[in-house]
Amino acid sequence: MVDSWCSPVRAKTGNVVSGGAARNVRISDAGGMDQIIEQVARDSARRALELADAATRRRHVRPKLRLVA
Repeated sequence: MVDSWCSPVRAKTGNVVSGGAARNVRISDAGGMDQIIEQVARDSARRALELADAATRRRHVRPKLRLVA
């Protein structure tokens, strides 16, 4: 698998690693997989609520027009 998580990175030891080792370094630097998942879930829920609120506000905005005969 080739992705940005596997690209070469310098580990805490000073060695440049790539592949699975680079992925492990990045996961560790981010606080572990549980921390990454928790942050992604929190960000996703916040964004979903923002989108739902925006859709609700758009739906409830009524133009202030008055028909005149």
